[in-house]
Amino acid sequence: MGSFAVDATEQPEDGAPPHRALLDAGWSTAWTPPRPREGATGTERIRDLAAGGYAALPIAEEFGGAGASLVEMAAAQRALGRIDPSAAVALNMHAFTVGLMVEYWKRHRDSTWMLLEGIAASGALVASAFAEPGGSPNFMTSRSEAVPIEKGYRVSGVKYPCSLATTATLVCLTARVTGTDETILALIPSTSHGLTVEGEWPSLGMRDSDTARLVLRDVEVDDRLVFHRGPADVIDENVTSGMAWFSVLLTATYHGVLSGLLDAACQGVTASGRFGPRTALLGRATRELLTLGGSCRQLAADIDAGAITGEAAMASAVGLRATLSDTRDRVLAALTPVVGSRLYGRGQEAAGLALDSLAVHHHPPSLLVCDEVVGRFCTARDITFDPAD
Repeated sequence: MGSFAVDATEQPEDGAPPHRALLDAGWSTAWTPPRPREGATGTERIRDLAAGGYAALPIAEEFGGAGASLVEMAAAQRALGRIDPSAAVALNMHAFTVGLMVEYWKRHRDSTWMLLEGIAASGALVASAFAEPGGSPNFMTSRSEAVPIEKGYRVSGVKYPCSLATTATLVCLTARVTGTDETILALIPSTSHGLTVEGEWPSLGMRDSDTARLVLRDVEVDDRLVFHRGPADVIDENVTSGMAWFSVLLTATYHGVLSGLLDAACQGVTASGRFGPRTALLGRATRELLTLGGSCRQLAADIDAGAITGEAAMASAVGLRATLSDTRDRVLAALTPVVGSRLYGRGQEAAGLALDSLAVHHHPPSLLVCDEVVGRFCTARDITFDPAD
């Protein structure tokens, strides 16, 4: 099981390469993940982590959780990304979704607490069923349809790609209410009648993230499981909060993946004793990750403290997400000549990490959208997720 140490600061392991003293400094460890069991499949590793307390990390202690802040959740994701990238990407979606619910409860003090208490008590994982084929970066925009019925809604649509597709106990989804300009946010059991998992995500990396297509065919959603109904296509506090949690946790996850790749590169150079120009390239990669990690922690701390809100928070969040992609490419450019052929050999740790890190470019919003949002904020124009506007 993972261990809790909310007030601790991550320290390099004994015998760890010196760069870890730079990259690990400042990350508070709300949770220390266990090493994956030898021979365990991706879904087995995800279930092991859920059983070890991960599912309840961001939920308030009064509801049976660990009360981890966004800063602490980021540290947990980074630690997991370093040792098990696929599981980290999958569980990132659980953390982001539960974090969104936690923030919603803090603002509204409504019945959402009962859903959070249930998640904490059961150790349930929550799949984030927001993405849709041809969908929008605004997760409150949905092509799925929610038809009002006597005691709730009947929902139909396709959610893809969706991580934790077979391992989640609950599914958090969005759907547009028929005949209105409103969208619902609801939490439903993964065993709901009419909800099926169809096919896998044909990805190059992150192949153990339990990602697939969810199809909803007239799935009945009880009103009591709908924790928000509001205007669709609007960037409100829910979208801003969700984007902040998503961007911070995503950045921390890939910071862990890239730190693992840097570990492999440093160890290879040190073992060979061949330094030369490799020294500067390792320094360049370390510098890039040092700056990215600091930016990630600072935004998380500002969000936790309420020091940045509204459109400024949205611009900062998507700016961090875009910087993550840029940084990944610069780190790989620096490490490729250092690692050499090990980046391309089947079964090589470095090759697997490089391929896994490529998935960073898959996540929304697109880089064009990110820069558009930041630019619009800087020019005092309304923020939009549509780069064509």
